[in-house]
Amino acid sequence: MQHQIYFDINSPDSGGTLYREQDKDGHISFNYHHSTYDDYRDEIKVYQTVYPSFDAFWQHIIKNPEWFYQHPLYVHPDVRTFVQEQLKSVNWNVQGDKKWQESHQRQWKKVLTDPDSYYDSLKRK
Repeated sequence: MQHQIYFDINSPDSGGTLYREQDKDGHISFNYHHSTYDDYRDEIKVYQTVYPSFDAFWQHIIKNPEWFYQHPLYVHPDVRTFVQEQLKSVNWNVQGDKKWQESHQRQWKKVLTDPDSYYDSLKRK
Protein backbone atom coordinates (compact mmCIF):
# COMPACT_ATOMS: atom_id res chain seq x y z
CA MET A 1 0.00 0.00 0.00
CA GLN A 2 1.28 3.46 -0.88
CA HIS A 3 0.92 6.26 1.68
CA GLN A 4 1.13 9.94 0.89
CA ILE A 5 0.71 12.80 3.34
CA TYR A 6 -2.27 14.86 2.24
CA PHE A 7 -3.20 17.26 5.02
CA ASP A 8 -1.76 18.09 8.43
CA ILE A 9 -3.43 20.40 10.95
CA ASN A 10 -3.14 20.97 14.68
CA SER A 11 -4.47 22.97 17.59
CA PRO A 12 -3.67 22.99 21.31
CA ASP A 13 -6.35 20.38 21.99
CA SER A 14 -6.41 18.27 18.83
CA GLY A 15 -4.72 17.60 15.55
CA GLY A 16 -3.59 15.03 13.09
CA THR A 17 -2.26 13.97 9.75
CA LEU A 18 -4.32 12.73 6.83
CA TYR A 19 -2.72 10.19 4.51
CA ARG A 20 -3.92 9.34 1.03
CA GLU A 21 -3.60 5.57 0.62
CA GLN A 22 -3.79 3.48 -2.50
CA ASP A 23 -3.94 -0.30 -2.31
CA LYS A 24 -2.55 -2.68 -4.93
CA ASP A 25 -5.92 -2.69 -6.74
CA GLY A 26 -5.87 1.08 -7.10
CA HIS A 27 -8.54 1.76 -4.46
CA ILE A 28 -7.96 5.12 -2.74
CA SER A 29 -8.92 6.01 0.81
CA PHE A 30 -7.88 8.63 3.33
CA ASN A 31 -6.53 7.58 6.71
CA TYR A 32 -6.55 10.23 9.43
CA HIS A 33 -4.17 9.68 12.35
CA HIS A 34 -5.31 12.17 14.99
CA SER A 35 -5.44 12.85 18.68
CA THR A 36 -7.18 14.97 21.27
CA TYR A 37 -5.79 16.46 24.45
CA ASP A 38 -7.88 17.08 27.57
CA ASP A 39 -6.01 19.74 29.53
CA TYR A 40 -8.20 19.26 32.60
CA ARG A 41 -7.38 15.55 32.84
CA ASP A 42 -3.95 15.81 31.20
CA GLU A 43 -5.12 13.02 28.91
CA ILE A 44 -4.25 12.28 25.29
CA LYS A 45 -6.45 10.05 23.16
CA VAL A 46 -5.19 8.74 19.84
CA TYR A 47 -7.47 7.78 16.95
CA GLN A 48 -7.32 6.49 13.42
CA THR A 49 -10.27 7.20 11.15
CA VAL A 50 -10.62 6.10 7.53
CA TYR A 51 -12.53 8.32 5.12
CA PRO A 52 -13.60 7.23 1.63
CA SER A 53 -12.75 10.64 0.15
CA PHE A 54 -11.09 13.94 0.95
CA ASP A 55 -14.54 15.54 0.95
CA ALA A 56 -15.67 13.21 3.74
CA PHE A 57 -12.59 14.18 5.76
CA TRP A 58 -13.24 17.86 5.03
CA GLN A 59 -16.77 17.58 6.40
CA HIS A 60 -15.23 16.34 9.65
CA ILE A 61 -12.79 19.29 9.82
CA ILE A 62 -15.40 21.98 9.23
CA LYS A 63 -17.63 20.70 12.01
CA ASN A 64 -15.47 23.00 14.09
CA PRO A 65 -16.82 26.43 13.10
CA GLU A 66 -13.38 27.94 13.72
CA TRP A 67 -11.44 25.27 11.81
CA PHE A 68 -9.40 27.99 10.11
CA TYR A 69 -7.90 28.99 13.47
CA GLN A 70 -6.19 25.64 13.74
CA HIS A 71 -2.54 25.54 12.72
CA PRO A 72 -2.02 24.01 9.26
CA LEU A 73 1.31 22.34 8.64
CA TYR A 74 0.72 20.84 5.21
CA VAL A 75 -1.88 20.89 2.43
CA HIS A 76 -1.33 18.64 -0.58
CA PRO A 77 -1.13 20.55 -3.90
CA ASP A 78 -4.17 18.62 -5.20
CA VAL A 79 -6.47 20.34 -2.69
CA ARG A 80 -4.79 23.71 -2.21
CA THR A 81 -7.14 25.55 -4.58
CA PHE A 82 -10.13 24.00 -2.82
CA VAL A 83 -8.84 25.07 0.61
CA GLN A 84 -8.06 28.58 -0.67
CA GLU A 85 -11.67 28.87 -1.83
CA GLN A 86 -12.95 27.66 1.54
CA LEU A 87 -10.85 30.29 3.33
CA LYS A 88 -12.44 33.07 1.27
CA SER A 89 -15.74 32.58 3.08
CA VAL A 90 -14.54 32.36 6.70
CA ASN A 91 -15.11 35.07 9.27
CA TRP A 92 -11.67 35.93 10.62
CA ASN A 93 -13.29 38.46 12.95
CA VAL A 94 -14.59 35.72 15.28
CA GLN A 95 -11.22 36.24 16.98
CA GLY A 96 -10.97 39.92 17.84
CA ASP A 97 -7.19 40.09 18.04
CA LYS A 98 -5.92 41.41 14.69
CA LYS A 99 -2.41 40.01 15.23
CA TRP A 100 -3.90 36.57 15.93
CA GLN A 101 -5.91 36.79 12.72
CA GLU A 102 -2.90 37.84 10.67
CA SER A 103 -0.72 35.12 12.18
CA HIS A 104 -3.17 32.41 11.11
CA GLN A 105 -3.68 33.96 7.70
CA ARG A 106 0.09 33.98 7.13
CA GLN A 107 0.34 30.31 8.13
CA TRP A 108 -2.42 29.31 5.72
CA LYS A 109 -0.77 31.32 2.96
CA LYS A 110 2.57 29.62 3.68
CA VAL A 111 1.27 26.06 3.46
CA LEU A 112 -0.84 26.86 0.41
CA THR A 113 2.04 28.39 -1.54
CA ASP A 114 5.13 26.45 -0.43
CA PRO A 115 6.85 24.58 -3.26
CA ASP A 116 6.01 20.87 -3.41
CA SER A 117 9.66 19.95 -2.88
CA TYR A 118 9.61 21.64 0.55
CA TYR A 119 7.64 18.68 1.86
CA ASP A 120 9.57 15.85 0.19
CA SER A 121 10.74 14.63 3.59
CA LEU A 122 7.10 14.07 4.60
CA LYS A 123 6.43 11.53 1.86
CA ARG A 124 6.13 7.88 2.91
CA LYS A 125 6.08 4.78 0.76
